[in-house]
Amino acid sequence: MQLSRYFVYFVLFSFMGWVYECIFCTIKGKKWENRGFLYGPVCPIYGVGAVTMTVITDLLAQNQIKFLWWQVFLTAFLGSIVLEYGTSWVLEKLFDAYWWDYSEIPLNINGRVCLPASLGFGAGGLLVVYGVIPATEKATAWIPSLLMEFFALLFMAVVAVDATLTISALTNLERNVIAMEEGLNRHMEQFVNTVAEKTQAATSLLSDERLRFSKENMEEHVRNMGGIYRSALKRVKGFRINDSGKKFYQNQMVLDFIKKYIGRKKK
Repeated sequence: MQLSRYFVYFVLFSFMGWVYECIFCTIKGKKWENRGFLYGPVCPIYGVGAVTMTVITDLLAQNQIKFLWWQVFLTAFLGSIVLEYGTSWVLEKLFDAYWWDYSEIPLNINGRVCLPASLGFGAGGLLVVYGVIPATEKATAWIPSLLMEFFALLFMAVVAVDATLTISALTNLERNVIAMEEGLNRHMEQFVNTVAEKTQAATSLLSDERLRFSKENMEEHVRNMGGIYRSALKRVKGFRINDSGKKFYQNQMVLDFIKKYIGRKKK
């Protein structure tokens, strides 16, 4: 029952985090922005953080230990640094992409965390512990144990499907970019064979043809991506060049084009 309760809370807190992120980023960017790693309306990093605070609060209450406000702030502050940095590092290692970047904000560490944001999460921890958690517990107090377990299993299935779709979209990026590069190379090989003389004019013509076909080829592949794939990629803030030699990350132009093209597509 307790695990089911925590998982339901995780989904609820993740949804609240998604609402906050979307509102904040939409106001900041002056246009609608769907935030989060997953396709659905959840930001799991907020769910993990809030549930962790819930577990700590419960354990302290069971042992009759008072959680002082400065301890709440310090726990949320330090916890957010570990959670944000760790999550950013893992996602980048898995997908060579990043969903947030603090590089332009003072006092940041590798663009993954920064002091202003961590202080904000520390303050947010106070709001969660003294406002969100009590309100959530009160709102869900009526739910019987069996029904809570049902909700947990239902949410678990939905999140699993969502994660599968999102990961599939990001891993299929390799196949799409490789296809773009191979198509471009085949076309340019054929085009070069039609050029009789290696003159300066021919070099300029080859450059123009490469740019024209490259754009057409990439647009065709992006259009052929499913709506879920485009949506998942659209939420990625940017891509990193991979040092391990993955072929599809050798062409940063293709990756940048995908982001820009998807960003202007109407859903």
